[in-house]
Amino acid sequence: MKEQFNIEVGKKIRALRKSRGVTMKELGEKVGLSEGNIQRYEIGKIKGIDINLLIKIADVLDVSAQYLMGWDKSENIADVHLDFKYKYFPVSISAGSLENIDAIQEYDLISISDKILGKYARNKNIILLKINGESMNNIIPNGSYIIVDTSRNTIHDIKDRDIVVFSENGSYSVKRFINDSANQRILFKPDSTDDTFTAIEVKYENSEGLRLIGKVVKYIVSLD
Repeated sequence: MKEQFNIEVGKKIRALRKSRGVTMKELGEKVGLSEGNIQRYEIGKIKGIDINLLIKIADVLDVSAQYLMGWDKSENIADVHLDFKYKYFPVSISAGSLENIDAIQEYDLISISDKILGKYARNKNIILLKINGESMNNIIPNGSYIIVDTSRNTIHDIKDRDIVVFSENGSYSVKRFINDSANQRILFKPDSTDDTFTAIEVKYENSEGLRLIGKVVKYIVSLD
């Protein structure tokens, strides 16, 4: 019975940690545990739960200790938390400056429901941009807001046909990513009803000016 209780508490800690975009190492540093001990908590492999430590973990994950222990059923991992804000970069931001997101001072802070962001909620690597154009209108209409995970900014972090934000020599765009290794090139392909949009080709040997800003993980459409 005690073992099952520990497992259930661990499942809640893990789910909340991932939904908040917090690593085991980061959580451990905040509550005074090693990454390995956080992992043991999450899989329920501990002899006994330290209530004071659980209170610290709950505080970091923005829930009550009662919820972690299963005493409070009213809370939900996907509850709305409007205290966490994400950086929104207006379209007036010059494309080149997107290459160094952290250095940009011109941005707005906005709140988005955890329910909308799902597993990306409270992820400090998430930013918002606005689509300006029709080159991806089969998937993302013009004027939509895109949610970009800036931690996925190398060719090892994304797959073929993922939608990415990228900058080439100071001009940024949103396209589908294709790594054409057979021909030593990267293609950024539009997905549009307008056939005049064509793919952008970047040869490996000429890729010095290419920067991947991040992967588009969600988008929000305005119907007005």
